[in-house]
Amino acid sequence: MINRRNLIKSTTITAAALFSGCRRFTNQQRAPSGLSAAFEGQFRFGTSIKNNTLQSNDTNLLTLIAREFNAITANNAMKWEGLQPKLNEFNWQIADKFVDFGQQNNMQITGHVLVWHKQIPNYVFLKDDKIISKKLLLQRMEQHISNVMERYKKVTEWDVVNEAIVGGKWLESKWYKIIGPDYVKRAFQFARNANPSATLIYNDYGITNPKKQQAILGLLSKLNNSGVRVDGVGMQSHFSLEKNFPSTDMIEQTIETFARQGYQVFITELDVDVLPRAWKYVRQPPLQQLHINEISIREAKYLDPYPNGLPEKVSKELADRYASIFNVFSRQSDNISRVTVWGTLDTESWKHDWPILGRTNYPLLFDNKGNPKQAYFSVLGEGNN
Repeated sequence: MINRRNLIKSTTITAAALFSGCRRFTNQQRAPSGLSAAFEGQFRFGTSIKNNTLQSNDTNLLTLIAREFNAITANNAMKWEGLQPKLNEFNWQIADKFVDFGQQNNMQITGHVLVWHKQIPNYVFLKDDKIISKKLLLQRMEQHISNVMERYKKVTEWDVVNEAIVGGKWLESKWYKIIGPDYVKRAFQFARNANPSATLIYNDYGITNPKKQQAILGLLSKLNNSGVRVDGVGMQSHFSLEKNFPSTDMIEQTIETFARQGYQVFITELDVDVLPRAWKYVRQPPLQQLHINEISIREAKYLDPYPNGLPEKVSKELADRYASIFNVFSRQSDNISRVTVWGTLDTESWKHDWPILGRTNYPLLFDNKGNPKQAYFSVLGEGNN
């Protein structure tokens, strides 16, 4: 394994040079470097890209992404509301930029997501302001999937269905209420018909929870036994520094469980929350989030303790947490196809506004200015190159 001191020294110089003299984000002959190089031969290392990064052509950030990663996922550009905001009216502009960037930099591109109950316009489920029939909703689902996958034929990896299970049972989304549990099966059928050779993934959060894990295994087993192949499982990895939850044993057991059943494992949406858990401040249903300014000063100081920067002690704890997580990933590299962090810079993270609005979080590997954090170097230290 590479000497950690030399690794840190050389990578710091590389990162500084990267942000001082930025080039265009295209790089036709991309050589492995950064995080992806550290884990070359183990798994692909990816990140997500937000719409405004593509729209503004943020060359600083895009250059950093091209340098460090060899796989990308769009945060929002390929969700239903972004691609088909009105019935039969497709808006390809941002998704085209996303796919072009990935192709120009020889990256694995993940299409995220074809069928989800969020970020989808109400029109999908309505006609003349009335709930549509199962038949019509299936037609709209098939049309959307086939149109999207036909346009992006070179995207060979797709999150087909996202978050269909809550706890140990079906989430009663509009998809479920109108079509029934077969909606997941039909989504995978439509996707397979659109691109028979694509890698098709079921993606969900909290699957280290045994009850949810068994429900997902049961769902996927039924699909595969009925002749509908699901290639992989996306293991959303929104982990926490508080109590190191979930434990590395839980993470490893989950990877092994799905791998034993023959599924490729994709570590998706990885971040590590450094703030205290705050679920008791979320009111649902319907979802109502509080802003940090709506909470008492005493509680706010506890819930948002680092508005002006992360203390050195906590930075070290975050680095150690990332190291322990990637130690598991390295051991399980035969079972993992890709690891994707949910954003590159801390400033991009959704965690600033979840579950409470307006907090300051530090869950990723680069700070707001694009500088690598201690956590970045701890991850590099777990690589094999």
